[in-house]
Amino acid sequence: MNDNRTFEELARMWRTMDPVPDGMVTRMQAVAAAEAATVGADLDYELMLLVERSSELAGTRGGSSYTLRFATEDLELLVRAPGANGETLSRLDGWVLPAKQLTVRVAEVRGDDRTFEATVDDMGRFEFTQLPRGMYRLWLVPPEEETPSFGTPAFEI
Repeated sequence: MNDNRTFEELARMWRTMDPVPDGMVTRMQAVAAAEAATVGADLDYELMLLVERSSELAGTRGGSSYTLRFATEDLELLVRAPGANGETLSRLDGWVLPAKQLTVRVAEVRGDDRTFEATVDDMGRFEFTQLPRGMYRLWLVPPEEETPSFGTPAFEI
């Protein structure tokens, strides 16, 4: 059995055992369109890939934080967030490499659909100091409208 035949058999098995629910494609297109409206663009954006996630001890109280690194072909995004410590508001620090003039939008995925904005400074740094806990996606929006935005997969703060 060659690889193509194996993949065909696997695909057939999944279509039989776990078919795509009716209307799912339409619902996902609606979600993508709504998220695109959040960043003020059409569906022309590039999804950044999570390349690394690490946890580390931070601070003298032994609290934990985690770092996420996202990347596209020519842009990297590093974000650092504190771990769950019972607080209702959280901080998110980020760095864009190479440093570029961008607006960073934090869009809530579930809940009130709130958004927050910050500007990347000359060193590629940005911060959000009072984010409510929740699921978010980051959008890196260039100042030129014809250039696509970059979006991260959802993650929890």
